[in-house]
Parts: sequence; structure tokens; C-alpha cells
Amino acid sequence: MDYFYSSQQRESRLSSLTEDQRLYLMEKLKRGKRTVFSNELAKGKGTYLGSDQDLEQEIQQWEFIDLLDGGEGNRPYRCECGMSLRYQYIVKNTRTAEIKKFGRNHFEFHTGIPASIVKDIIKGFELIDYELDEILYKLENGWDRSIIRKLIDYKIKIPVEIYEQLQLKLPLLDKQINRLTKLVREIEDELHRQEYLKLERLKEEQKNRNISKQSTKPVSTIKRSQPKKLAKKPMLSSSLGLDAHRLIIQLLENNGAISVLEICEELDSLEHSFKGYFSTGKPLVFPQVAMFLDQLVQQGICRLEESNLDDRWYSVI
Repeated sequence: MDYFYSSQQRESRLSSLTEDQRLYLMEKLKRGKRTVFSNELAKGKGTYLGSDQDLEQEIQQWEFIDLLDGGEGNRPYRCECGMSLRYQYIVKNTRTAEIKKFGRNHFEFHTGIPASIVKDIIKGFELIDYELDEILYKLENGWDRSIIRKLIDYKIKIPVEIYEQLQLKLPLLDKQINRLTKLVREIEDELHRQEYLKLERLKEEQKNRNISKQSTKPVSTIKRSQPKKLAKKPMLSSSLGLDAHRLIIQLLENNGAISVLEICEELDSLEHSFKGYFSTGKPLVFPQVAMFLDQLVQQGICRLEESNLDDRWYSVI
């Protein structure tokens, strides 16, 4: 989405913020540009075509100090050449302590920094302005806070800089949301992994119990009565819901044998809380279906025929 504003539009939206919000965003703007300035100078060492000694003399000695904004319609600052400015960039020569003040178009002229590096610096500054516009746009038009609810649900510690931003009731950047989404996904993957391991342990325990039951509980009785009785009045429970339970049992009865992945595909036609896929590509509903089928195994309704890391196969007794 394009968030770019003109300087007038940006100024209008900034003026509607609280003092704390405005100060935070302007300081964030300065910090971001200071970082861009330092990073681009450092990266320039690998792209500059002149001698290493010349480059050291030209860029290593400069440090970004501040960015001053005179406000919409005002040009209270001056460039080194005498031109009036709204935005004044201030840099310091770390060797001589000399301070230079100028508009952004005069970086090369007043510092001797190569034009190719200045171009990358200016481009980086524009990206920082773009991020400010993104926050202002979301303040005006709203933004999706669902990732924050997930962080709270999973009790994930929010990074300090993001927490401060939220405390001021400022929206998050897309890149910040992506960062938090990655944290949530890592937690979810770990939880599902633990759930799968637990499922495997339960399956092994149930397999051992079934072996001991076979000598005391006639298979023919189970086959004749249990599945149909359960289809009419479920005796088992899971997070999938009654409609899903009935469909799973119906698929078992109609097919005689079926895999968990096949059932997952059929469940797409129903509403449930496990839509989507893990990062591995396996359906999110897979562990829920497997656990429900293992309950049916425990009741003597079906048996687990085969299992591996990719799928599980069950058949009606």
C-alpha cells in the first residue's frame, strides 16, 4: 500500500497528534536518519571507486548530529552557502570538531562525500520519511491489531521500542508487524510440535491398552453397535465440534479405511477453528483429527493401521 504524503499533508497530520506522540515520531525520525547516514558511509567503503585512503579522509570523519525542522511555510535555517532552509542537516567532523549545517542537496558539496554515497543516503532518508507517512496513514485510517492479541494470548514479551510505540497509541509499521508475526509463528510451531509429540505418546499408550483389551472385548460387538450409536449421539469430544465429529465417523463408515490428510480435506467444507496450514505445509486441523480418531480407537470403533511423520491411516473394526 502506498503511504506517501506531500510535506503539507504530513505537516497537517503531525499537527493533529498529541505532544508526546509528535515528539516520539520526530525523535524516531532523527534516530532513523542518523542510522542511515552511518550505515551508508560504512557500506560506501565497498563501492567507492577511488583509493581507500581518499575514501577514509572523505567519509570516515563525518558524524550525523541532528535534523532541524522549521515547520510548514517557515525557512528559519541557513545552508553553509547562505540559502534559507526549512530542513537543516547538521554533521560534525570528528577529527576537527567542525560543524557543518546545510540542506540535504548539498551533502556532497560541503562534506566531500562521493555523489554515489550521498545518493544512497538521500534514498535512505526518503524511506524513513515513508515510514513516518505509514504511521500517520494508519492513525487516520486504522490498522489490524490482531497480532497484539496473539502476543497477549501467548504471553510473548513485546520488544521495548514497539511497546513504547503502543503505549503512545501509535500504529506499528508493516515491518514491525512482520517481526511480531514471526515471533508468534515460532511459538505456534513449537506448540504444535509439542502437541504432535504428545499425540504420538498417547497413541503408543493406547496401542498397548488395545492389545490387552482384545482378549476380553469381542471385536464383532464393537463393529456392530458402536460406530452407528456414536454417529447419532457422540460420546467423545474435541475442539472440532459436533458436525466435524459426525463427518469423520461417516467417512470412516463409508470408506472402511481412510487417512488423516484425506479427512482434513473433507473438513474444509465445514466451519472450524483450525483453518490454514503449518509452516511445514500440514493442515492446522491435522492434530485435532488425529486425536479424535485416537479416541475412537480407544472406544474400539476403529484401529490405527499405520503412522509416519507425514500421515496416519485408520480403518473401521
